[in-house]
Amino acid sequence: MTDVDSLASHSTSGRLPRPVRVLVVARCVNRLAAFSLPFAALVLVERDGASVTTAGLLLAGFGLATIPSRLAGGRLADRLGRRATIVLGLIGCAAAQLAFAAAPGLAVAGAAVVALGLVFEVYEPPSQALVADLCPEDRRPAAFGALGAALAAAGVAAGLLATVLGRVDLRLLLVADAVSCLLCAGLVRWGLPADHPAAADGAAPPPVGTSPFRDLRLVAMLAAGTAFATLYLQISIGLPLTLVARGLPADRLGPLLTVSAATVVCGQAVLRRLPCQL
Repeated sequence: MTDVDSLASHSTSGRLPRPVRVLVVARCVNRLAAFSLPFAALVLVERDGASVTTAGLLLAGFGLATIPSRLAGGRLADRLGRRATIVLGLIGCAAAQLAFAAAPGLAVAGAAVVALGLVFEVYEPPSQALVADLCPEDRRPAAFGALGAALAAAGVAAGLLATVLGRVDLRLLLVADAVSCLLCAGLVRWGLPADHPAAADGAAPPPVGTSPFRDLRLVAMLAAGTAFATLYLQISIGLPLTLVARGLPADRLGPLLTVSAATVVCGQAVLRRLPCQL
């Protein structure tokens, strides 16, 4: 039995399958303490003595490292299985965050930031593939919608929690993020069906298809998504650096992130009420 066949057997025609609901809860737990990227610049500047320019360059290195991270996540999901890849990526994130929190100087902190980028996106491809595997086609929009809405709602609470912890010690934000990754990994390991990768049952490896870059619509979507992500990530990267440059206290970032997440939640509610014109 293949991994997809095993997962598909859990799908139902009614409410979302239980493993999908577990995944939504696990991602919410992880999102509640997702502080590493927004507060990384503040930690680098205030704790490690980096200039705003140096902090920006290190975060750029983090961003570049996430590209092979996501590609590796997709490949590992096919080779090791969805659940194993998600757990592996989350444990890697926790380890990198703890190394960042305990870094004795800028060199080690910078290396930890780049290492975090290399594992930061590993869990994303198997998570998305898992939803597609578990849900029939007519239930996938609801499943992805529930996942996105839950993450946005958890982001509101995350900003408030970041405000409290940031006033004590910025390193606590990294530790809290690492703990949330481990809790998320535990929920995924407990609540998701076991993997049955191709190598385990003697099946041939997944076939290699044609290049996705031959699909012009997919390429157009890639370009649009890249442009949007570049702008959207300015909230997580540019905003902390702006606060530092203007001499504002670090705990101001928490409320700003809360407002940002609340805006996303409200915007999604409004968009769901608008008629589709496509």
